[in-house]
Amino acid sequence: MLGLGATLAWTTLCLGGYLAETLVVTSWMVFGLAALGAVLWAVDRRPLHLAFWLPVPFLLYVLASVVWLAPAKWLAWREWLLGFQAWLVFGLVLHFGRGRGHQRFLAGLLGLLGLAGVSMGAYQRFVDPTWMMLGRTQAEQFRARSAGMFGIPNSLAGLLELMIPLCLVLLSGRSVRPAVRIVSGWFAVLFVVALVLTGSRGGWIGVAAALLLWPLLAGGGWRRRLLGMTAVGVAATLALIALYRHSEAARERIDPMLEGRFEPTRPIMWKAAWQMWQEAPWTGRGAAAYNVLFDQYRPRGFLNEPDWTHNDYLNTLSDYGLIGLLLAVAAGSTLLIVGWRAVVWARREDRWRGEIFGHWRWRFGLWLGLVAYAVHLGVDFHTKIPALAFLAAVAAAWLVREEQDWWRVPTRWLAWSAAGALATAGLLIGWRVASPLYRAEALRYEARRSIDRYARTGAGELHAIIPAARAAFIKATRLDPDNGQAWSDLAYATVQMLNAGGTDRVTLGRIAELAADEALQRSPVIAEFWVRKAVALDIQRGRPEAESCYRRALELAPHSAAWWFYYAHHLQAFPNRRSDALQAVETCLSLDRSFAGAEALRQQLLSRLHPKPPEVL
Repeated sequence: MLGLGATLAWTTLCLGGYLAETLVVTSWMVFGLAALGAVLWAVDRRPLHLAFWLPVPFLLYVLASVVWLAPAKWLAWREWLLGFQAWLVFGLVLHFGRGRGHQRFLAGLLGLLGLAGVSMGAYQRFVDPTWMMLGRTQAEQFRARSAGMFGIPNSLAGLLELMIPLCLVLLSGRSVRPAVRIVSGWFAVLFVVALVLTGSRGGWIGVAAALLLWPLLAGGGWRRRLLGMTAVGVAATLALIALYRHSEAARERIDPMLEGRFEPTRPIMWKAAWQMWQEAPWTGRGAAAYNVLFDQYRPRGFLNEPDWTHNDYLNTLSDYGLIGLLLAVAAGSTLLIVGWRAVVWARREDRWRGEIFGHWRWRFGLWLGLVAYAVHLGVDFHTKIPALAFLAAVAAAWLVREEQDWWRVPTRWLAWSAAGALATAGLLIGWRVASPLYRAEALRYEARRSIDRYARTGAGELHAIIPAARAAFIKATRLDPDNGQAWSDLAYATVQMLNAGGTDRVTLGRIAELAADEALQRSPVIAEFWVRKAVALDIQRGRPEAESCYRRALELAPHSAAWWFYYAHHLQAFPNRRSDALQAVETCLSLDRSFAGAEALRQQLLSRLHPKPPEVL
């Protein structure tokens, strides 16, 4: 439990484990713990909980999608690895840490992580809105909301919604010891306040839905249940009214809903996912396909770069098709059904003997927290954030492991065979797949971030930034040759060497072309890769193949302002095509009116096409 606790704390406090540099450590911790757990399980010949196998069909299906359908395998492997690690965490909690001390330790750790999120959220809201973990700066769009240890406020809401129902259910239990009720009450108040500070409407809706279910399922006659639901609804309404009157930030989040102006970007992303799914309804477009293919469905004027659909169910449908969605929903629904049976069994048997972890209210609170989490998935992507995926796995395992009918004692031969296979597979995957993938992506991400920071703020010296970034990209491609984005960034940095003091245009262009070709071999459906090749061809004395590369990029991303600008810049080098260049730059500005570089190029082209007559003296 100490190792698992350290893994959860590390992953959660490092921006929820989103960065590849965090996952380098997290993955080895998870795979190492899983290998050790498998050996200990076989040695002790412990019973196996059958719920351990529930996620396996979906994981195998996703693995097949990674191998045969994914349009960008380096992204697809990262998505599958996250699901695989969450499954291992689920299995560890299912089969280990059942002692009273272990459970107290893990529950205390989760409570401390919640308090850390509350403290950081309060600091962000009332002291420094720009502060983030790991020395990062909060995005301007989130500075009126609290994100805690995460980069996104909705992710902090995902952490809190797992714990708020549990705290409230324990607080309401007369048979729960007074000390536990007092602690639960304080935690509930702090977590609810922090949830409000996140400004996450999805989190508010998820918790409200779970709390409305509470009186309906807690027992008693129908009159009592209806009165309870009414009381919860009234309390939630009064709380929203109080927030609306006394908090300007809350009014900014609530007003659009009252006026019928719902969040504008999510419907656009959902529509694109729906269109993708319709083209491959049974199998989907492939693992992690959404971000890769989004440019083909991008509407005019939509400038965001969504990694995911902001709806986990729809994201699963577009990437894995109806088969994948059914497998995922079947696994999740079965876990909730088995968990509910565990709640009913504990309440009927009433064998908790004064220990809170055996009390039916403990399990009921976990179940409601998972319901809130599942509701919130309809407008967010918690399963793509490692910390939230792990914490949901912990809650699910904690809930279903008390279902008595699901335990089986395997034969000694089967136990050793299964444990050996799992330990070997986990360590091999960690060594051959996860470690090089995460290390390469960490190098690539930081190097590209340094170039983008210079382009945005002018921080640093270009002659030092570009060679260092290029060296990092080369190392990344050696660590993980399948990372197409690293090859593309290498092509980009190689061309930028001209601005950093390089003089041999043809040689640098040829090297950049080779890197772009490597990127295109990994994924020919990403428009950026075609642009990188086109630019590399351009600087080799204007090789004519560049035109077809630009056109292919615009076929894949017809509403991307950046690629129209690149194309216009290419055309303006030819005097007889400056009118075409002007048309391309006009298209760019019609897609993004704030594109300063495009406006400057437009003025330059106009001055060349329509020069002013000389003044008559």
